[in-house]
Amino acid sequence: MNGSINPILEEELCNYGIPPESAELIRHKDGVIVARVKTHSGTAVIKCFERADFTREIANYSLLRSLGIPTIGVLGSTARSILLEDIEASPVYRLAKEEDVNDERVVVAIARWYRRLHEKGEGYVRLRGEGMYCETDCVTEKNAAALRTRFGLEGSNGLEAFTAALPEVLRLLRSAPQTLTYNDFYYTNLAVRRDLTGALMFDHNLLGKGCYVSDLKNVMYQLNEDNKRLFVSAYGGADERLMLLDSVLSPVVSLISAMQRDIFPFWAEEAAKELSSEGYTEKLRELLN
Repeated sequence: MNGSINPILEEELCNYGIPPESAELIRHKDGVIVARVKTHSGTAVIKCFERADFTREIANYSLLRSLGIPTIGVLGSTARSILLEDIEASPVYRLAKEEDVNDERVVVAIARWYRRLHEKGEGYVRLRGEGMYCETDCVTEKNAAALRTRFGLEGSNGLEAFTAALPEVLRLLRSAPQTLTYNDFYYTNLAVRRDLTGALMFDHNLLGKGCYVSDLKNVMYQLNEDNKRLFVSAYGGADERLMLLDSVLSPVVSLISAMQRDIFPFWAEEAAKELSSEGYTEKLRELLN
């Protein structure tokens, strides 16, 4: 590894008995360090967590394995890092490419993975979901108010209407079914079988509890119209009213999340435009009627 190595990464590599000089940094962003390393049996990927709350990903991998939900292999872990299978070296899977989400076989495979996650996750959340990370917990009056100045939305009719309707929106949210939700779909977090008969998600830092439709909407955002219909059909259908609730919550959750990022994400600009659009207030009105 060229240059000085991050001290946390160096310490964690030593815990696994891996020479620090074998590490090739993949990324260091938002409190997570990812590097490819050489081991006695080949290569692996290490993730180190600078923030204590991000270490939940370590337990999330164990949870998914216990429920029989496919994800990449775990080779070891400590209190603040996890050593993972290197998908680049897998004979069965490969990292997804952007064009994979336009392949009908992959779309169906993604739908089946999410269906399994949600079916298995419903019982788990019902019995053991207390205190789990929930993406929509950030939707509070205080955070909604902070968006006005942070993103220049003082004159946003959509944000004002949302804030006024917040108690009713939260009531609807509390009554929605809860299950395990992945919350972070993007092709860079996807692995597909080399024969395109299966797929799985990895990077489970944002895994938590929530309504299943939020996951469906995250995937559908990446698909063309034909594949959106195929995805929902392969999944088994979706409740339209819950989809409407998610479309009202989504830009607010996105902007609150963006406030916590080191770098302003591109998708936050889209969320701000959505929240200020006439279409947003119409959706909110439809939800409340």
